[in-house]
Amino acid sequence: MNTDQNPLSSMFEMQRTYMEASREAVTQSIEFQKEAAEAVIESFEPTASAQQDSVEMTRRAFHTAIDGMEPGLPDDTTEELRSAIDDQYDALVDVHGETWESLEDSAEDAIDGYDELAETQAEMVDEMYEMMSQAMTNAESMSDGTPVPISMDE
Repeated sequence: MNTDQNPLSSMFEMQRTYMEASREAVTQSIEFQKEAAEAVIESFEPTASAQQDSVEMTRRAFHTAIDGMEPGLPDDTTEELRSAIDDQYDALVDVHGETWESLEDSAEDAIDGYDELAETQAEMVDEMYEMMSQAMTNAESMSDGTPVPISMDE
C-alpha cells in the first residue's frame, strides 16, 4: 500500500514530530543547565570584588574612628591601633583572596565534570531517539493500513 494511502501515516508523522520536539527540549535543557553553571562561575569575580570593597570600606571606617579618638589618646597609641587594624585586615584580605580562588577552582572543576556528564547524557539521548525513530520507521513499514482484529475472548 502506498504511504499516502496508509491511514496510519499521519499518526506516525505526528509521533515523529512529537519525538523531535521532545528531543529538542531535552537538548535545550541540557544546554541551559550548562549555561547556568557557567553564569555562576562568571559571578564569582564581581562578588569577590564587592566583598573586597566592603572589607576595605570597613578598614577605612576603623581608621576614621581612630582619627576621631586620636586627640584623647596617648601619642603612640593611634599608630599602634592603625598598625594592628592594618595587620588584621591584611590577613583577612589574603584569606579572602585565597578562599575565593579556591572556591572558583573547585567550581570550575565541578563544571568540567558536569560538562562531561552532560555531553554523555546528550549522546545517550540522541542514541535513544535514534533507536525510537528506527523502531517507529520499522513499525510504519510493516503497517499497510489493514486493521488488525482484536480478540475479546481472553
